[in-house]
Amino acid sequence: MRWLAHPLSVGATAVLLLNDHVLKPAWPGLVTGKLSDVAGLVAAPPLLGLLLGLFFAARAGAAASVLVTGAGFALVKLITVGAGVASAAWSVVNGPSVVLADPADLVALPALGLSWWAWRRVTAAPPLPAGLAFRVRVVVVAPFAVLAITATSAPMDTTQAVESVKTAGSQVVIEAADGVYASSSGVDGWKFVSPVPSPSDSSAPPPKRQAEACVPDVAAHCYRVRGTADLDNQGRLPSGGRQPGVDETTDGGRTWHTAWELPAARWEFVLRQHPFPAEVVNLSKVGSAEVAVRTVPGGHEVLVANGVEGMLVRGADGAWRQFPVVLPETGLDIRPAPLIAFGRVIGDGVMNAGLFTVLALLIGMTVAAGRVRSRLGRGFTAVVPLVLLVVLSLPVLGAVAFFTSDSGMATGPWLVTVLCLVGIGAGLALGQPLLHRPRMTAVVAAAVLTGLAYAGPLLGWTVGHPQDHDAATGLGLILAAVCLPLIVAAGWWAGARDPAARATVDPPWPRLPSGPLWPVDPPAPRP
Repeated sequence: MRWLAHPLSVGATAVLLLNDHVLKPAWPGLVTGKLSDVAGLVAAPPLLGLLLGLFFAARAGAAASVLVTGAGFALVKLITVGAGVASAAWSVVNGPSVVLADPADLVALPALGLSWWAWRRVTAAPPLPAGLAFRVRVVVVAPFAVLAITATSAPMDTTQAVESVKTAGSQVVIEAADGVYASSSGVDGWKFVSPVPSPSDSSAPPPKRQAEACVPDVAAHCYRVRGTADLDNQGRLPSGGRQPGVDETTDGGRTWHTAWELPAARWEFVLRQHPFPAEVVNLSKVGSAEVAVRTVPGGHEVLVANGVEGMLVRGADGAWRQFPVVLPETGLDIRPAPLIAFGRVIGDGVMNAGLFTVLALLIGMTVAAGRVRSRLGRGFTAVVPLVLLVVLSLPVLGAVAFFTSDSGMATGPWLVTVLCLVGIGAGLALGQPLLHRPRMTAVVAAAVLTGLAYAGPLLGWTVGHPQDHDAATGLGLILAAVCLPLIVAAGWWAGARDPAARATVDPPWPRLPSGPLWPVDPPAPRP
């Protein structure tokens, strides 16, 4: 209770509320983006300690609360399943909520050290009398901390998207990135017209989008956009759902058929190339938003505001094409993403492959160290540096994600980080004096093979084989699991005694004493 009422815990709770509901909306950026995570990791352990203190002794309960907070935070930010569990829990406490896996938040993990420091200060201080003032302080602080931790804010979204399209005479007018732009062709030559006018009445509903338009003079021939009704909060397609696209009717709306759509299996690959802040997808920007039809020589032209994918145009020849919307003078740059691109936007997969490699290395070293200990009575100390590497790597991974958040799941930064992480782990494994270095090379090779086995299907997914991301992830997990017996076998072999060393230490026959077998000079007679 004194830990929760410590000035550092109370201050972190106040910073959490102030940052989420005042500073973030006013000054979105790097500092306010992660200040809530730091403050939350300082304030959460004392609150959890109130519960764990019912079952554990004071020091054990405090240590457990810090460890549980750190482990839970890491699981939620690294694993999608963990984020789903957190979403369900937060929805019970705070109403419908979505918590997304975001490795960038791991940069805040060292803040747990501040919380532990506050606990140590509390235990070192002389005991306080259980007076009414102290109890009132705790009764006030506890619900205040619960409110601050659960009532978080949504990230600010500045992602550029084409959100509206209309025809005005011979001009095509669009709204994109808070500006109004015009072009005669609707595919290039955009010119800035004006900022998007703000509504005079903030309580008024947003303007209705033109989701359906018909060919001039042919009222039975119409087109409509699907919107994003079938997508979940992360922009993913549920089972049986349909990705955004355009439907067409030629009988006045009695029957509709698909005129254009992105392949459903490639939708996630496309969406990953348009990163949103904290990976919270703004559904109004990822789909076909509005449609317009105009008559052109040779037929009619369909113009679709396609959100983050730019402009979608059906020409008079009946072919559908996607076009970028670019105007360097104003910073407008909205481009459609390719359906295949080798190695692109699998940064999370590369990170997981690196973690699997280090964990496989830890398993192999543990097996080897266990066999050495059974022979020499010591050996597990060889595993300690690698355990510390795993613990310290989490904030490092968070820092990489934090400083590359604008690039979403870009592969390059993660590949460099993982190569450094695996290289350090391999160096620690090969540098242990108690383990046979040539044989530890086999353990390192098996661990690297595990990481490659997981990453291989994801690389194939970027070029369309397999088409679905979940299938690629599942196949990668299976291949990584298949490598586990190989890792254990390599560790067992590495922990065995070297035959050359055995021959040196324990020769197969008695060694003859050095020197002559009998004295050269007889011993002197004793007096």
